[in-house]
Amino acid sequence: MNGDTKPLFSKTWWIVFCISILAIAFITVSLIDSRDLPVTIIGAVLGVVMTVFASFILLKGQSEQQAELANKQSRLQADLTEKQTELQGRLQLDLAKRQNDIEQKRQKDTAVFQEKLTTYNNFLKALCSYVTDSTETNKKVLIFHTMAIQMHAAPNTVQSFIDNVSKIIEVTGKGDKKEIEALVITLQKISQIFQNELYGKPNHEDSHIDLTAFIKTIAGGQVEPSDKEKELEIEEDRREDEASIGDETLISWERKIKNLESEGWLLTYGNDSFVLKPDNSPVQISVYRKKGKYVVEATKEGDSDFSQNLKDNFKGSRRYGTWWRELPISNYGVKDGTLLEQLPINDKARASVIKWIDKLLDIIM
Repeated sequence: MNGDTKPLFSKTWWIVFCISILAIAFITVSLIDSRDLPVTIIGAVLGVVMTVFASFILLKGQSEQQAELANKQSRLQADLTEKQTELQGRLQLDLAKRQNDIEQKRQKDTAVFQEKLTTYNNFLKALCSYVTDSTETNKKVLIFHTMAIQMHAAPNTVQSFIDNVSKIIEVTGKGDKKEIEALVITLQKISQIFQNELYGKPNHEDSHIDLTAFIKTIAGGQVEPSDKEKELEIEEDRREDEASIGDETLISWERKIKNLESEGWLLTYGNDSFVLKPDNSPVQISVYRKKGKYVVEATKEGDSDFSQNLKDNFKGSRRYGTWWRELPISNYGVKDGTLLEQLPINDKARASVIKWIDKLLDIIM
């Protein structure tokens, strides 16, 4: 804004005003003694003119002052508008920056959550593989994925995972009710850790789940031999298998499969396993690796009498409609992952597997 201020009256108007006053005063003094009425009237008229003239000057000055004030107000309003616009622009930039920061944080949190979820899923898959097939390879994979959790969890959480995984490794493979109970309780603890890590603190009212009935249900029908009984069964199998090797009638694996197919059995190969199943029957015979050992298994779903009959005849283990027994073929050179390639060339292993297929067929058929 301009700091100079205009005077109320300009210099010219002051001169004119002073001359007018002097002229009116002079005329009035000169004619005041004439006592003529016209002179008095003229003096009055001049007084009125002077008053009008003075009023005009005052009004003009006031108009100029008002114009200057309006100009100042206009400049102030322009400055205020400019500052408001500048402030609004800054606020908009700040708001846009904050929104961008929030969106970037949201995207980062989402990416971290997805990565954490992938890591935990990989851990669960490795845990499932080890529980169902407790080989050294699966154990190493489980250990690897347990350690990978350190990328996303606090040290106390990682320690909880390690303690529970150690417990699972310790109990898996015993094949008794205590193993099942320990597995269920330990897996429940792991699931609670996942719930806490992924979704925050669990509801304490829902965190205490009674697993007694569940454990009783899944473990109640299972009957397994003791370790001593298993050793006697393996020794019995070994003697029978050695006797079979000296038998010139030992059939080839290819011929055995063709015979079974001609009798209506369908053979399906898996990963280090195979399954035999008739066309129209719920019964199936399979050989696969379980808890680090190869087993022969016969299943008739939902039929406890079926598995009990097989146990009465062949010992071994049973649970509900499933019977199984450990095979000694790991002692015959059949290593993890080599079952299918060993059966055609390993006479002792082939003799053991065919023997149990034949024994089961005699009972089933």
